[in-house]
Amino acid sequence: MNREHLSAFLWLRWRLRYNQFRKAGPLNAALYVVFVVCALIAAVGLLITGFLVGFFALPHASPAVRLLVWDGIVVAFLFFWTIGLLTELQRTEGLALDKVMHLPVSPSGAFVINYVSSLFSLTLITFVPAMFGLIIGDVCAGSVSVLLALPLLAAFVLAVTGVTYQFQGWLASLMANPRRRRAIIVGVTTGFILLAQIPNLLNITRPWGGASKGDAKSDAAVQLNDQRAAASADLAAQKITLEQYQQREKELQQEFKDRQARESQQALEKTGNIARVASTAIPPGWLALGASELAAGSVLPALLGTLGLGAIGFASLRRAYRTTLRLYSGEFTGQGRQAPSVQAAPIDPSRVRLLERSVPWVSEQASVVAFTTFRSLIRAPEVKMTLIAPFIMLIVFGGSAMSAKAEIPEAVRPLIALGSGVAVLLVCGVQLIGNQFGFDRSGFRAYVLSPVPRREILLGKNLALVPFGVGMGLAVVLIAGIAYPMRIDHYPAVAAQLVTAYLVFCVLANALSILSPIRMAAGSMQPSRVKMLPVLLQMAFLAVLPVVLLPVAIPLGVELLLAELSEIRGWPVSLVLSILGLGIAALAYRAVLSSEGRWLALREKAILEIVTHKEE
Repeated sequence: MNREHLSAFLWLRWRLRYNQFRKAGPLNAALYVVFVVCALIAAVGLLITGFLVGFFALPHASPAVRLLVWDGIVVAFLFFWTIGLLTELQRTEGLALDKVMHLPVSPSGAFVINYVSSLFSLTLITFVPAMFGLIIGDVCAGSVSVLLALPLLAAFVLAVTGVTYQFQGWLASLMANPRRRRAIIVGVTTGFILLAQIPNLLNITRPWGGASKGDAKSDAAVQLNDQRAAASADLAAQKITLEQYQQREKELQQEFKDRQARESQQALEKTGNIARVASTAIPPGWLALGASELAAGSVLPALLGTLGLGAIGFASLRRAYRTTLRLYSGEFTGQGRQAPSVQAAPIDPSRVRLLERSVPWVSEQASVVAFTTFRSLIRAPEVKMTLIAPFIMLIVFGGSAMSAKAEIPEAVRPLIALGSGVAVLLVCGVQLIGNQFGFDRSGFRAYVLSPVPRREILLGKNLALVPFGVGMGLAVVLIAGIAYPMRIDHYPAVAAQLVTAYLVFCVLANALSILSPIRMAAGSMQPSRVKMLPVLLQMAFLAVLPVVLLPVAIPLGVELLLAELSEIRGWPVSLVLSILGLGIAALAYRAVLSSEGRWLALREKAILEIVTHKEE
């Protein structure tokens, strides 16, 4: 690629990004500028912080501490880098090759521009200056050999970005098949979430057994208190004098401090040995191993790490370039091949299809909308990723509760069950119901052109989310009831309160969907175009929602209050009040739904323009 082609590509890349922010509105452009300025200020601040740590603290640290510091930085960098990778699994080219292949330019030039564009990420802007400052500070403190860590850092960045770019290109080739694309998005996201929960699961199960560090400290403190008590008893029995007691107290304190120092040193050496083995075996750890060994005067690990990471980076970029050429030449999509003929399976006329079913006591129009929406949701990968969150919450908080082994009062257990169910309801419903038209995209035209009353559309969409929100909420309530058993009448009472919370939630979420819809990109939970006003409304909705749902727990509060102020105990007060509250909520929902349907009819053209808008 010559200089003219390079400058033209850079100008085109900048112009595309400028047009995106210009169409998003002046407020978004201003906020983006503020964000860039804050990121640059943070980068400079981290550079200075890294320099100060490297100049004052790191030269006096032991080799094990040096290794652990660098390993911690590398692990944190990889964690945030992976989160950034998951925000867009399929690589989005800044300059798609199929748009420039008719021009007299080389594909390698466009590939280089796209790769360089991928380097401008918040993680690199944050961590690379900090690591650079740490190295320069260590050099200025007298360790001149640490300068060899600079090419090692460059090789580390090249290896991480090269492997990431290769991985994204490989995913792009697999996602050429739309069906396979859904499975990959869900699988990769689920795998990362479960991988991130491994430390929490290990902390809960503790398969290694034995006493933990906290238990060892507790045993040492108990031993110290016993020895103090014995010394006090000897002093009270006049077996020792006051001077002897004070001397023994000083000896016990010194012995306790020495024991703690020995245990801390042993734990540090053990952790350092584990970190050294892991850093040697795992390529990203070569940066930490080389930087820590340079301070000790050994340059071989840094040189080998630079060569190894550089080779990995160049090999990954070469492989990514080949994958990109194969992708844009149509090799993965099978263009030009004749698809094999597939004979359609015979249709059983007696079988009732899903979309032909009806919901009891609901109109035919609302039933069709409900089953159509439900069918589209169960086939959408973004919904599958959303439904993973309740299970992760159950693992994290349930495991923490089991490991704590706290004794929960019987009166508080229904509140815990209700809170767990409402939390699952919010996690499942905030994005799906609070922006229910944003996932329809071009399919929203069917609702606009249909003669269905708009009230029935809202009712059908609310019913479609019942299996996800209410169903999973009830499952979590049952699990909480098994972990912390409640009185038998509290189970239906909490279930009625959960349904009441869902009705109240749907009323607010319908209004939010009508007022500020956000078009979501297909196959992900990312909006295709972000504007500040809808985002602020979503944040206000999340802030107000817990306060609005708080009255749902009034029946449980009344029962507790009656039990404290009177002799009314064991009566199903909460159940009766919960059923009464459910009836009131159902009547209010029915009345408000008609008004929201008329509002939707007035706003449907504006909603259609938003959800069907496509980016350039």
